[in-house]
Amino acid sequence: MPLYIPREDAGYLAGAVPVLVLVSTEQIERLPVFRLDAGRPLPCEGWQFLAGLTASVVDGPGDSGIFVEGIARPEEAEERFAWLEAVDRSGGAVVLVVDSHSAVDDWAALADGGKARGGFVPAVQRTD
Repeated sequence: MPLYIPREDAGYLAGAVPVLVLVSTEQIERLPVFRLDAGRPLPCEGWQFLAGLTASVVDGPGDSGIFVEGIARPEEAEERFAWLEAVDRSGGAVVLVVDSHSAVDDWAALADGGKARGGFVPAVQRTD
């Protein structure tokens, strides 16, 4: 059964690889524990990401998945479009599921802690 994440529990971070941070205490079936290889997040095998302006879906194997509520106000659109372009350029995003609204800038600490789930999720190619 897909997990629903409201917009206030979703964060969109820019960088060399865009990051989608989701806050949830729910266990997400089949989403791997967040791990690094030479400082880079490992891919989430069997998962794909459909990023959108008003909603995004992180689709996993079987019935596993995450529905993420998108923007609610027009003034958010410009920043979100920039993030979506970064997802297109990177071919996906790092999806991180954490259990609280805390800093997620130290990937090594997240990986060592073993609480975060996720990794790099390839994007579904959108057609215009």
